[in-house]
Amino acid sequence: MADEIEYDDSTPIEVDEDAPVLGFSEGGGVSFVDVFREELKELAEAETCFIPVKGYERTGLQIRYAMPENGKQLDNIARKVTREFKDAYSRNLYISIDTMIVLCDGVFVQPQGVEEPVMLDPEEFGQPCQFDERLAQIMGMNGATGSARQVVKHLFGGNELAIMAHSERLSRWLQNTKADLEAEIWQLGE
Repeated sequence: MADEIEYDDSTPIEVDEDAPVLGFSEGGGVSFVDVFREELKELAEAETCFIPVKGYERTGLQIRYAMPENGKQLDNIARKVTREFKDAYSRNLYISIDTMIVLCDGVFVQPQGVEEPVMLDPEEFGQPCQFDERLAQIMGMNGATGSARQVVKHLFGGNELAIMAHSERLSRWLQNTKADLEAEIWQLGE
């Protein structure tokens, strides 16, 4: 059994201003501490990402996803799907789909020549479509009815592997908000 270490929270942490890392610079007068602080700020500010949907290159269709409120939100999705499906493939597929639905912050397009993604909002409500009846209607689904799961499947042409690949990119971003979402998994060397 390892020795237990007691920490005293009342002891102030002393910062040695002459510590080597503070004076260590990257070059051009930029300290690593400044770079570290900048990276920390970027990670803390990363709240959304855009993930392109393969097969919609002409419209530049992308889904904007938001970070979950907390890890428990994702755990709840997994628990619900695990109760609903018994086989591993269905569980993985529907955890992916339900995570995409819950974290979806809107559907956007960005055709060539357009600098920023534009919300898919044909009725001009001021809110982008999500995996909802508005998107179902645009896709010509039976009277704009269907569950969000059916809308996701229809958007991906019923291709479950494409859904899983898209979800993998979302998972990559959730784990590392600086991840290259355009690269294929085999290109990452992971």
